[in-house]
Amino acid sequence: MSTMHRITFQQDKITYDAEEGQWLYDVCEAAGASIPFACKAGACGTCATQMVQGKESLGPQRAREIRTLESKGLDPSQYRLLCLADVHGPLTLGASAQPQRATAPLGVCTVRVKEYRPLTLTVCEQRFAVESGEIIFSPGQYMIFHVPGIDRVIRRSYSISSHSSDRTQFEICVRAVSGGFCSNFIHRLRPGDCIQVEGPYGDFRLADGSQRDILMIATGTGISPIKSMLLSLLGQTGTRRIRLFFGLRNVSDLFYPKILSDLRETYPWFEPTIILSQPDPIGWPGLRGRVTDLIREQVSADEASNTDAYLCGGRPMIEEAKRLLIHKGMKVDRIRHENFF
Repeated sequence: MSTMHRITFQQDKITYDAEEGQWLYDVCEAAGASIPFACKAGACGTCATQMVQGKESLGPQRAREIRTLESKGLDPSQYRLLCLADVHGPLTLGASAQPQRATAPLGVCTVRVKEYRPLTLTVCEQRFAVESGEIIFSPGQYMIFHVPGIDRVIRRSYSISSHSSDRTQFEICVRAVSGGFCSNFIHRLRPGDCIQVEGPYGDFRLADGSQRDILMIATGTGISPIKSMLLSLLGQTGTRRIRLFFGLRNVSDLFYPKILSDLRETYPWFEPTIILSQPDPIGWPGLRGRVTDLIREQVSADEASNTDAYLCGGRPMIEEAKRLLIHKGMKVDRIRHENFF
C-alpha cells in the first residue's frame, strides 16, 4: 500500500491525502485547489506558490526553477514551482503568486500539420491547422505541445511565430536540439500528422497604447515571438521607428533573411540588423559580433529614453541586454523579455 502524505492548501482551506511520489500538479487538480498552471514545464512561473511547511520534502531546486522564480521577482527560498515537484512528505502550501486560475481559450485540442518548411539544417517552421474551434492569441504568446513519450506525455512550450489575425492556424519555429526528444519529435512532423496542444499562454506581449519607438532583440529561434510581433506592428497604421537586432552564430544558422528584407522594402521605418558571432573568415559581408554589441554601438541615450524593448533568447543575452539598456537610460518597465533556456 502506498504511503500517503497530507497536503494542506491554506489559501483554499482544504486538505488532501496524496500518494508518495504523486505529481503536485495532479494533487492540485484532484484537490480542486485554485493554484493556476500553464506550461507545466517550469518555464512560465504561473504555478509559483509560497511554501509554509515541508519544503525540504520537495528536494533541492534545479537551476531552471531558480531562474524562473528570480525572473518573476520571487525568492526561491520561499517559493516553489509545483509543476516541477512530486510529493515526498507532508506539505503546507501558502498563497499562489498568481491567485487567479489560468484559462486557455483552446483548452487541449488536436492540431494537424499543414505545412513543413525547413529553414536551416536544424531549424524548421511548422504550420498547424486547428481541427476545431479558433485560436485567439496575442503576438508573443506560446502554445504547449503534448509530446507522446515512452511512458508519459511530455509538455513543451513553443512560441507562435505567425500573425495573430489568422484564427484557424498558427506557426512555430523549432530548432532540433541534439539529444532533445521533444524538439526532434516536432521537427520530424510532416503534413497530415496530428498532435495535441493547449494554450495560448504567456505575458510576453506588446505594450498597450504605447507610441514610443521599438527595439527588438533576438537570438536564434528567439526570433519566433518577435516575428509575430513584427507582423502585427507593421500592419498597423503609423510609422514609429522599429528596429530589430537579430543575432546568430554563422551563415549556416541564418534564416528569415528574405522575410526581413521584404518587410524592410515594404515598411521603410523598419530597420533589421543581422549580426553573426562566429562567421567563417570569408563569405559573410555583414556585421560580426554579438547583438549586445549593437546596443553599445547603435543605441543612444536619447533613443533609449523613448523606446520600448522586447528581448527573446538565452538568459545570458537577456541579462546583458537589460543591463546595457538600463545603463543607456531606458526605464526597466519598458523592457519586456522571454527567456529561451
